[in-house]
Amino acid sequence: MTTCPHCHIAIGRDSEYCPLCQNGLSGPAEAPWWPHLTAPVHRFAMLYKIVAFLLLAGTVVAAAVDFLLIETPHRHGSLLLLVWVLAALLVLRGVLRRRYNGPRQVFLLLLLVSGLLIFTDWFNGYTGYSVDLVIPILCSVTLVCNFIFAFWRSRFTRNALVYLLLNIGVGVLPYLLLASRIGDGEVSTHSIPWVVCLIISVITFLGLLIFQGRELRSELEKRLHM
Repeated sequence: MTTCPHCHIAIGRDSEYCPLCQNGLSGPAEAPWWPHLTAPVHRFAMLYKIVAFLLLAGTVVAAAVDFLLIETPHRHGSLLLLVWVLAALLVLRGVLRRRYNGPRQVFLLLLLVSGLLIFTDWFNGYTGYSVDLVIPILCSVTLVCNFIFAFWRSRFTRNALVYLLLNIGVGVLPYLLLASRIGDGEVSTHSIPWVVCLIISVITFLGLLIFQGRELRSELEKRLHM
């Protein structure tokens, strides 16, 4: 513990000057009372900045060529490129933040990619490939991934409702789409991917109820205070 040679008082902690006379202290300094905290180092922050810089720089170059060098009327593809780049950076940021929640990440990624595909399809003169083919495939993959997560995670009980509700949420889309097409008499080969998605939705839903029904029931009783 340090002491002040003028005031003859003992000063704790690691002070260098007396709080009364502001003269230097003598004696060995005491260990600090509080641990020294340093901000966590984000190892991937620089990687994200480099990737963001390269992608945005490439987008600027593409926009310059698109708007300044091409004089003939055309669709400005650089705008579509900008949307995809921003979406890719958003996904990369979420991955590097290391907040792993399997079903939530898969569900949000499904919404993001589906929106981008519909926008891309509309931007290029809507042909319907996004809604009729690609999105039902993505929904089917999401249903299977949620089903796998339900058995892969050992702590399923706490997240049972999450898996089940996400499974139902993704499966609602083919129900609504097929109902509207059946009502209009438009069911055709374009609806086959959605029919497959509907089958996968029902099968995975039944699988979760059969194999994880007890855990789901206990979770419902806990959440609803039954």
